Amino acid sequence: MLPNWLTEEYLQPRLRTYCKDDQLKVLKIWAKPATGKGENFVGVMTRIYVDYQLGDGSVQKKTFIVKQALPEDVPQAEVFFEYELYTREMDMYEFVLPKLKELLQEAGLDGKLTADAIAVDREYSTMILEDLAPYKFVNADRVKQLDLAHTKLTLEMLAKFHAASIILQQRHPELLTKCFFTHFFSRDKKAYSEVFTGLFRAFLRFINGQPNLKQTYGDKLEKLRTHIMEYGARVYDVGEGDLRTLNHGDCWTTNIMFQYDDAGDPQTVVAIDFQFSNCTSPTIDLHYFFTTSLKEEVRDKEPELVEHHYNALKANLEKFSYKGLFPTLEEYQLQFERRRFMSLMAHMFKPCMIYNGTEETSDFSSLYKDTTEGLRYQKSVYDSEAVIRSATKLLAILDGKGLLDLQ
Repeated sequence: MLPNWLTEEYLQPRLRTYCKDDQLKVLKIWAKPATGKGENFVGVMTRIYVDYQLGDGSVQKKTFIVKQALPEDVPQAEVFFEYELYTREMDMYEFVLPKLKELLQEAGLDGKLTADAIAVDREYSTMILEDLAPYKFVNADRVKQLDLAHTKLTLEMLAKFHAASIILQQRHPELLTKCFFTHFFSRDKKAYSEVFTGLFRAFLRFINGQPNLKQTYGDKLEKLRTHIMEYGARVYDVGEGDLRTLNHGDCWTTNIMFQYDDAGDPQTVVAIDFQFSNCTSPTIDLHYFFTTSLKEEVRDKEPELVEHHYNALKANLEKFSYKGLFPTLEEYQLQFERRRFMSLMAHMFKPCMIYNGTEETSDFSSLYKDTTEGLRYQKSVYDSEAVIRSATKLLAILDGKGLLDLQ
């Protein structure tokens, strides 16, 4: 459904500005939902179809994506308002991303980073964005996860985003307002601690249902339970010698789109969904992406992947003639290592990200609340060989590094 305020009269001046055509005339608008049930917990996405006439008389038929904040009466909305997710994404599309695009072009790093914003409207908490489908950008399969080619391409895109944001911090620090220093584990916020403690409870129920895992890790995880928010916050803390960038903040399969060649190989990649973007170590984006989105055999190449991102980041910064602090590869690997606890926290979301069953939910709270629907949904997403394998491997790595012991 079209929001009632989204009329031809509303859209016309905004399209005129975007298309740089004062004679542009909107002829017709209609809409369809842009995402299926349960695909987007944070907002309402609608694809609008617009016929408009340009000043030269030619008629264009285009689609755009309208992204609206959840209505305030939806239970999970208060979580997102507390963390200023909507303000943050509007700031990203209106101010930050256009500036990053400009900086990348200046350094000769062309290629699309994300969809353009046609309009950002704070009164309605809405963004009208370019539709990437006509450019043949599509999502890879979140259940099958990403192979090495997709992974390396994504790391190169992140390295462009991170490099441009380091320059942005130097030249335009005023664009990175307070909301960009808020994250899942911010010590002065509350709502996500309910989310993560609930996700961790679901994880513990799963572990206790696996005799081997329970025997090996059950007690340690139980002791860890009351500390996860503080350990998560430490991961986001940036020390003196640490690299700090603007992170995507939610980099996983569904927030990345690829263009393919005729042979079906990925050629280009863009990121979407910037409501969790925040200023911290770029290695957090890596941990989150590696944990949630890679095929097992690709995940095993972790040192090579960290190095791939590091080299791309370094090469990009050289194009900007960057003179600031930059770690050696060894230091960067240590910065990545110090944030490994993030992989456990990212894994809390993984079961529903790779879920392929029939249990549907459109309510974000079903992921972490012990309601009847919540418990049924959690049991269903954890009932998977892929999740058992992934958790077994991850816990062995974390335990081997002493990260399941109290710090």
